[in-house]
Amino acid sequence: MRYKNIVRSFEDPTDKVIWKQIVNSDEPHLIALPPMFEDQLSPFQKMSVLKILKPGKLIFAVKNYVKAVLGPKYIESPPFDLEGCLTDSTNVTPIIFVLSPGADPIAYLNALADKKGYKERLQSISMG
Repeated sequence: MRYKNIVRSFEDPTDKVIWKQIVNSDEPHLIALPPMFEDQLSPFQKMSVLKILKPGKLIFAVKNYVKAVLGPKYIESPPFDLEGCLTDSTNVTPIIFVLSPGADPIAYLNALADKKGYKERLQSISMG
């Protein structure tokens, strides 16, 4: 069993330093586990250890796991093509943006509206 000695590892003076680093780190997914577990555990098993120690940081480990197992194309967002969206939209299929905090596409929208001659027809509604 690969987790068999994990409790003893937390008590071992050398490993204890590494476990403390992981628990106290803001980026625990970037820190290697103590050598015995780093070599023995699969990437998925390492994620399960991180989930127990730092559940709030699991999402970062999942991204690394997906990148390592499936490839980077599965975690990288494709570049946003606003002109392509405009081509696909109609008066009955509007463009709707669901934004993350800090994202602001208004400058891009205004530039595209100027370029296409739609400036007077551009309507922007903020929902919150």
